[in-house]
Amino acid sequence: MRIAIYSRKSKFTGKGESTQNQIEMCKEYAKKHFANIEDFLIYEDEGFSGGNTDRPEYRRMIKDARNGKFDVLMCYRLDRISRNIADFSDTIEILQDNDIAFVSVREQFDTSTPMGRAMMYIASVFAQLERETIAERIRDNMLQLARSGRWLGGRTPLGYKSEPIEYYDADMNKRKMYKLSAIPEELKLVKILYKKFLEFGTLTKLESWTLENNIKTRSNNYFDRKSLKLILTNPVYLIADELAYEYFKSLKSDIACSKNDFDGIHGLMVFNKHQEKKSKVIRKDEEEWIIAVGKHKGIIESKDWIQVQNLIKENSKKAPRAGTGQYGLITPLLKCSCGSKMRVSINKKSYGTYYYYKCLMKERSRGSRCNVKNLNGKATDELIINELKKMAKSDSELMKNLERRRNNISNLKSEAYCKKKELEKELAEKEKAIRNLTIQLSQNESSTAAKYIIEQIENLDKEIKKIKDKLYNINEKEEINLIEKNNLDMIKDLLKHFANTVDNLNFEEKKKFLRQIVNEIVWDGKKLEINIIGQDR
Repeated sequence: MRIAIYSRKSKFTGKGESTQNQIEMCKEYAKKHFANIEDFLIYEDEGFSGGNTDRPEYRRMIKDARNGKFDVLMCYRLDRISRNIADFSDTIEILQDNDIAFVSVREQFDTSTPMGRAMMYIASVFAQLERETIAERIRDNMLQLARSGRWLGGRTPLGYKSEPIEYYDADMNKRKMYKLSAIPEELKLVKILYKKFLEFGTLTKLESWTLENNIKTRSNNYFDRKSLKLILTNPVYLIADELAYEYFKSLKSDIACSKNDFDGIHGLMVFNKHQEKKSKVIRKDEEEWIIAVGKHKGIIESKDWIQVQNLIKENSKKAPRAGTGQYGLITPLLKCSCGSKMRVSINKKSYGTYYYYKCLMKERSRGSRCNVKNLNGKATDELIINELKKMAKSDSELMKNLERRRNNISNLKSEAYCKKKELEKELAEKEKAIRNLTIQLSQNESSTAAKYIIEQIENLDKEIKKIKDKLYNINEKEEINLIEKNNLDMIKDLLKHFANTVDNLNFEEKKKFLRQIVNEIVWDGKKLEINIIGQDR
C-alpha cells in the first residue's frame, strides 16, 4: 500500500502545526491503522492559502492521484486540503474516481470505513447545495440584466460591434452599459446569407456558394457549415415582433420582456444560451434560454427567420448517418494537402463497384478552392498496405529510426539516474541541517539567536523546494521517456503484427489496425505521405 500525505501551512513560523509536524502525525496514524505500507509520498505546500487550489504541490498530488501513484491520501486536518467546500468536494470526487481512500487525522474522516464514506456524502451534499445556490443567483442576475437589453460582452456577432452608452440609475448616478451597434457592410452580408440559404435550402450548398465567391468571415477564414449555422440560428438578427414573441413562447423560452416590448424594430438578445462542460461549449435547449428585446435594430423578418430555423431542423433529421460499408479503408486518415479531409465516393456500375477518394474542399467549393486529383480507392488502399509491410521490415528506415530513438532514451535514463543521486544526497544533507537547526531553535526559542536560526531554516527550506522541483522534473521526464519507449516498442510490434496478419483480416479489422498505427496520410496530387504515430516529423 502506498500512502500520500498532503500538508499545508499559510506561512512558516517554526511552531505548532508546521508541515513537518503534520507529516509526522499522519505517519504515526498510518502505521497504527494500515498494514503493509510500502511507501509514503509527501506533498508539502508552505506559504499557500487554503482558499483556492492554486498550489504547486497540491496540483502535483492531484496529477499523481489520476496516474494511480498511491492508494490512500492523508492529511492532518480537512482544511489542509481546502477551506472551500466545493473545492474539497471536487478533490474527494477525483479520489473516488481513482479508487483512492481519504483520511483526515484530526476529524477521524476516513473514507475506507462506512462512517467516513457517509461523512463524504454529507460534504458532497453541502457542496452541491452551494453550487445550486450560486447557479440560482446567477440566473436571477441574468434575468435582471436581460430586461435591460444590454450587451454583456464577449465576441460580438457578425454585423455588430459593442458600443458604450451612458445612463442614470434610480438614484441619479451616472452609469455605463454597452449595446450592439451596426456594421452596415457586415449586416449586408448577413442578409445575403439568409436569402441564399432560403434559395438553396441546405447549409452544404450555401457553404459551396461562399467558397466559390471567395466570401470570408470577419477573421478572414472561409465559412464552413458550422459557422454559417451559428449565424443563421442567432436570434440577434431577428426583428422582435408579435410572431417572434409567439415563436419563443411556443418553445417555452423564458421571455424577460412583455409582449408590448416586441415592437417590430429591435433585435433580440439571448442569455443562458450555452454552457461550458469539460472545455466544450454546449448549446442549451431553447427552454433554458432567456429572451429579451435588445437596444439594437433587427434585420431579418420574423417569418423568414423562423422559416430558416424550420429548414435547418428538418435537414438535420434527414442528414445521412456515416456508413460502415466495405469501401474506403483509409477514409478517417486521409487528408488533402490543402488541409481538408478526403471522403470516399462510390459509383456502382454494371461491371462492378468503383470507388475513389475526393477532397472535401474541392467538392464543396466545386473546384474553386482546391482542384487536387482524385485517388483511385482500391489501388490506394492496396498501396498503403504494401508500404506498411515494407516499413515493418527490420532494415527499413522507419525501424532503424525507431531503434535509434529507443537507444537515446536508454542513454538519457543513465544520465538522469546519476543526476538524481546527486540531488537526493544534497536534499538529505539540507534536511539534516534543518533538523539540527530546529533542535537549536527549540533550545533558544526566547533568545535573539532564534531570529537568525529561523532565517537559516527559511533559506534552507527554499533551497530544498528548488531541489524537489528539480527531482520532480527529472521524474516527470523519466515518466515521459518511459511512455515514449513503450510507445516505440508498441509501434514496432504493431507494424510487424500488421504485416504478418493483414492478408487474413476482414475490412473492419484492417481499418481498426490502421488507426492504431497511422497518424495521417496526406495526398498532394502527386504523392502520398504516410505519417506513422510517434514517428519523427
